[in-house]
Amino acid sequence: MYSLETANFAGRLKILRKAKGMTQEKAAEELNISIEHLGNMERGQGKPSLELLVEIALYFHVSTDYLLLGRELDRDSVRASLLELAAQMTELAGKL
Repeated sequence: MYSLETANFAGRLKILRKAKGMTQEKAAEELNISIEHLGNMERGQGKPSLELLVEIALYFHVSTDYLLLGRELDRDSVRASLLELAAQMTELAGKL
């Protein structure tokens, strides 16, 4: 079972915000949270709700896996799985 390591999450969140050239004020406004909550999360003193975690991932165009665990999706593996699924669906459609 995984748990949120707040220090690692905090660092990734701060890096993402700074990479976008955003102040804490602007990022908090965009995420519809208080600057205090954002500051606490960036210092490892607060945790996001599940809903906020998803909003942060969507806003910064990263996966929740990256935010929580620091690992990116294996895009090649996902692509191969999708192509295989598409081929299976095409085959099934041909049988209908």
